[in-house]
Amino acid sequence: MRRDISSLFVVVVMISVMAAVAFQHNIITHHPSRLSPLFAKKKSSSSSGKGFGPTKKEPKYSIKDKSYDIPSSISKNVEVSEDDLSNFFTTYNEWKPLFRNILGDSSSSLASSFLSDVEHQDIWGISTAEQRNPWRLLPGKPTEDASLSTLSTFLDELQRSLLDIPLDQLITGDNDAHFLEEGRRTIAMTRFHVMEEYITTNGGHDEVEQELFKLCWSEIGHLVSQNEIDTGSLVLLPTLEEGKSLEDVQEYIETNLIQPLQWFGIEDDWEIVALERGNVAVRMLYKLSDIPDLSEKYVPPESD
Repeated sequence: MRRDISSLFVVVVMISVMAAVAFQHNIITHHPSRLSPLFAKKKSSSSSGKGFGPTKKEPKYSIKDKSYDIPSSISKNVEVSEDDLSNFFTTYNEWKPLFRNILGDSSSSLASSFLSDVEHQDIWGISTAEQRNPWRLLPGKPTEDASLSTLSTFLDELQRSLLDIPLDQLITGDNDAHFLEEGRRTIAMTRFHVMEEYITTNGGHDEVEQELFKLCWSEIGHLVSQNEIDTGSLVLLPTLEEGKSLEDVQEYIETNLIQPLQWFGIEDDWEIVALERGNVAVRMLYKLSDIPDLSEKYVPPESD
C-alpha cells in the first residue's frame, strides 16, 4: 500500500509538472524557431513526438544529468577573508541599498558591518523605474520575439529531459525520486529572462558577465521582496565563448552569488545552479519546499 501511495504521488506530480511546462509555453507563446547569431538552429526529426504520445525516440538525458545537489567548491567551514568581503562591497558599492534590503534586519551576519551605514529604502521606487540604480525591476518574461523563441526552445528541451526519465521501469526508486526532484524545481520557475535582450550586439565577455550579475541580483532582490515560497527565476545565457563550459558558469555563480548570500546568512533560502538544456542557464530558486515524506503519513491498519 505504501508503494501504491508513493507511485500515485509520482503520477500526480508528473501531471502537475507537465501542466506547468505547458503553462509556461502558453505564457511565453510558442514561436517557430528562428536563427540568431548566438544560437544555432538544431535539426529536428519529423518523426519526433511531444507530450505523452505513442511516438518513441532515443533518450537524450539520464539520471546523471540532474540539476540539483551540485557539489560546491565553497565550504561553509572555511574562514572568510575580510579582504574578500571588503573587495566585494567596494566593487559593488552602488548595489548596497539592494544588498541592505536583501539582508533584512540581521545584525549578526558577516555582511552586516559592511551595510550598517545603509538605511532601508524603497529599492523599487521611481529611481529604479528611471534606471538610476544599477538593479532593475524586470518583466516576468521576455518581450522580444527572438528571446521568446530561445526560451521556447529551452522549455522544449527541459520537457524532453523530464520525459526521458523511465518511470515505467521502477526498480530501485531512483528514477521516480529523480523525477520528483527535477519536477518540483520546474514547477517553481515563475520568471524567465534571456540575456540577449540586455546585451549589445558586439558585447564582449566583460559585458556579458556584468549583465549576468545585474540580472541575477535584480531577480534575487525581487524574489526576496515578494517573499513567496517555491518561486524562482531562470536566466538564459548566450553561447559560451570557446573553451568555456558549464562548470565555468557554475564557478562564476558560486563566487558572485552563492558566496555573498552566505555572507548575508541566507544561503539556506536559495538553490542556485547552472544547467544546460540545449542552452546554458542559471536557475535561482527561493525557499524551495521539501518533498513530503509519504512513509510517515501512511499508517497501515492494525491486523486482527
